[in-house]
Amino acid sequence: MRILLADDHPLFRQGLKALLDAEEGIEVVGEANDGGEAVNLARDLNPDVVIMDISMPGYCGLEATRQIKEFFPNTKVLVLSVHSDNAYVDQALKAGASGYVHKDAVYDELAIALEAIKKEMPYLSPTVLQPVIMSYIQSSPAAGALALYDKLTDREKEVFKLMIKNRSRLVIAETLHISPKTVDRHRSNLLKKLNIHRETDLLEFAALVGLAKS
Repeated sequence: MRILLADDHPLFRQGLKALLDAEEGIEVVGEANDGGEAVNLARDLNPDVVIMDISMPGYCGLEATRQIKEFFPNTKVLVLSVHSDNAYVDQALKAGASGYVHKDAVYDELAIALEAIKKEMPYLSPTVLQPVIMSYIQSSPAAGALALYDKLTDREKEVFKLMIKNRSRLVIAETLHISPKTVDRHRSNLLKKLNIHRETDLLEFAALVGLAKS
């Protein structure tokens, strides 16, 4: 595996180069001090993998990653950064990076990441993977639906559960021992809170929050 290192800290590059060169089957073919140099060396050296820092002089590692993947799609990019924020991970993956390793990781993890990339598998450090998973969960339709459902009062939830069973307003009123007008009020309130404009969408919403029709 032919590797290009892109990092603006010479001592860090030298230490990483020494570790990589000691590995069988790995050769560090070049070192870049900034994003522009990384793109130029990727063109001249045609490495298999570029280990890319994000924060560098000139244009950053994210822009360098985008350009490398645009012009040299067969070259893989492994981001090695101090940033663990989900925003950086997201931008790196969208730019075309095959993996993201936090700089606090031990060298063994970097070796695992390189092996994964070699097998065409993406790799994310556990440090950065947790925020990514949480962001996905929080942005999923089911999570959004549950957040809305939790805003309902207990009575509105009772009315909702009877509505998805196709119970009439009179049956709902009788079941809950309330007046039909009160049922209408709860119905109007819950539809507004759930941002549902058609009662035909009730079942779809119920499925998202895990409520069965029967």
